[in-house]
Amino acid sequence: MPKSDTAEETKVEIQEAAPVDLLIGISSAVNPGELQQHVKGLESGFQHAEVSGTVIAYPGSGIEEAAVRDMQAGSTRLMPYSMAASDPTSLPWVVSAAAQRAICALALELKAKSCVVIHGDVGMLSSERLRLFTQALQEKQCDLVVPVYPSKKFDGLLNHSILAPLTRALYGQRVRYPLAQDFGCSSRMTQQLGENHSVREHSDSTLLWPVTQAAVSNYQTCQVNVDVQHAVQTEGLELSAVLASLVGSVFAEMERYAPFWQRVRNSQPVALSGNIAQQVSDGETVDAKPLIDSFLLGSRNLQEVWALVLPPVTLLELKKLARCAPESFRMPDELWSRIVYDFALAYRLRTINRGHLMGALTPLYLGWVASYVQEVAARSPMAAEQRFEQLAKAYEESKPYLVSRWRWPDRFNP
Repeated sequence: MPKSDTAEETKVEIQEAAPVDLLIGISSAVNPGELQQHVKGLESGFQHAEVSGTVIAYPGSGIEEAAVRDMQAGSTRLMPYSMAASDPTSLPWVVSAAAQRAICALALELKAKSCVVIHGDVGMLSSERLRLFTQALQEKQCDLVVPVYPSKKFDGLLNHSILAPLTRALYGQRVRYPLAQDFGCSSRMTQQLGENHSVREHSDSTLLWPVTQAAVSNYQTCQVNVDVQHAVQTEGLELSAVLASLVGSVFAEMERYAPFWQRVRNSQPVALSGNIAQQVSDGETVDAKPLIDSFLLGSRNLQEVWALVLPPVTLLELKKLARCAPESFRMPDELWSRIVYDFALAYRLRTINRGHLMGALTPLYLGWVASYVQEVAARSPMAAEQRFEQLAKAYEESKPYLVSRWRWPDRFNP
């Protein structure tokens, strides 16, 4: 069993506290004032929830002991946890994944019946929101509970265009946010995450994909609607670096679990509970011209690289797309899904350096964004949601193409 890197005094606390009903783990640095404000209302909110012992675990370096003592509330106990030092240049979701692993390890040591991991802005730290997770875990016997966040029309496009539809097609689970920043686990799901992500089995840059772990273990996944939006920390980050981290991690998981996902034929809906959050506004408008210009620049400069990754029929379609008038620029769903599948295969085969590979994917992704922006600009947010469903179906319909290319990369000629 993996152990969390805890101080001696914390180990004593663990022995005294275990077992606990619920561990709430905060996956990044937290503001002490905000934490104190949320903890005050938590005890009364849980008094009818049959949770007799709750531990809130927080990164141990940011809060003084005196402040922690002030925050203790009845049977709710605060406990620090430690993580191995990370590279200061690590991307935020990489740091978060390390924290999530540490929380899972602590949950195992505490013999927690349930574990809920939440974002460091503690927006989820309310009895009403946490109850959505605990009820799904305890009453519906779910092993993994992930949220459905409200989103604006042009938010989360990397998730909606690659992460969610690819996960759905591969593992057969219609989960909206496979890389959710909040999630709840049963005791056996926590054990699964801890055992499959021990120090020996992952690198410092590996992300945590609970939805994938649940699917390959045949565990039940549920979704809950939440009215929380977390700020995305992407300022100053190169898009190619973001793609390399997020999409590269998905591609790495594909390699690990290829025998499983090649047997999955269709996706299944995942149980959803909780009231649908009020529809948010469209958000800021997006100018498609710079996105199209980036695609065109890539089309001129990356033809040789694309030819190493993409089959001739796809290259021909991209050349036709590059000649389109800007206002009629549209990337078909089938074309985009096959591009993603071809890049996944190139990632596996190391056709070119993986960093360069993700750099070559960047203008293609921007081309998809430009196409989507122009297509849904005049549509409602609900219509945009339906557009993502169409894209997800295209990924599923194109999956035989992926399986064929994966099994016979040299012999298969599209």
